[in-house]
Amino acid sequence: MDLPEKGREVSLPEIAAICREYGLTDLWHKIEKDPPAIPFRCDGCSLWVDRWQGIDLYPACFLHDLKYWCGYPGEEAERLIADAELMIHMARAGAPKMAQLVFAGVRIGGHSALRRSFSWGFGRRPG
Repeated sequence: MDLPEKGREVSLPEIAAICREYGLTDLWHKIEKDPPAIPFRCDGCSLWVDRWQGIDLYPACFLHDLKYWCGYPGEEAERLIADAELMIHMARAGAPKMAQLVFAGVRIGGHSALRRSFSWGFGRRPG
C-alpha cells in the first residue's frame, strides 16, 4: 500500500485502511472511538530527512506521526512504545544507527509539553 504523500490531509477512511494494512487494530480503535479534532497530515520525518543513503524512512515516520496525532496527554507509556516502534521500523529498513539517533531525538523533541506541530497529541490540541 502506498502511503499518502507528505502534507496531504488524510481522511478517516484512508486511516482505517492504513491501520488495517499495517496491523494497527488498536490504534484504529482509539481513533475511531474518539477522532482527533485536527485532521491528520504527516510532515514526514519531522525536522529530519525522509530518505537516507537510499533508504526510505518516510513509512516509519508516517506511522509514527499517526500515533502522535491521536495521542492523549499523559500517555507516556504509549509515547515510548510509539518511539520504540519508530526505531525498530527504521532499523529493519536498514538504518540501525539512524534509528538510534532518531529515537533519541523524538524522546527529547516530541514531548507534548513542547506544543510543537509534531508533539505528542498534536491532533487533539486546540490551535
